[in-house]
Amino acid sequence: MSKPSSSEWELAIDLPLGVVASQLMRIEEQLRLLNMKAADFVRERDSDRRSGAISIRLERINRALDSIRTLMADIETDIDGANGSSDAVYSRAADRKPAPERDD
Repeated sequence: MSKPSSSEWELAIDLPLGVVASQLMRIEEQLRLLNMKAADFVRERDSDRRSGAISIRLERINRALDSIRTLMADIETDIDGANGSSDAVYSRAADRKPAPERDD
């Protein structure tokens, strides 16, 4: 297999990572706002008890963040450990289970 060009690399990896980074920064901003609202709401309510729906959503967010951390580590490993061989990256990616089937 021929070595990918720098423009292929940019389109396939670099640009999508930039988009994801921007999306995650917006999500972080939204979570900061929610955190401030939650702190105010709890103070006004004098209760630290969460509703079941909120607990479920927070758990789903935490699972998604754990999955994102794992995927980021995999991407870093593939990029850093490929040693210039694109075949190594493709073969490791093909061996992985899709995210929903991963064992926790």
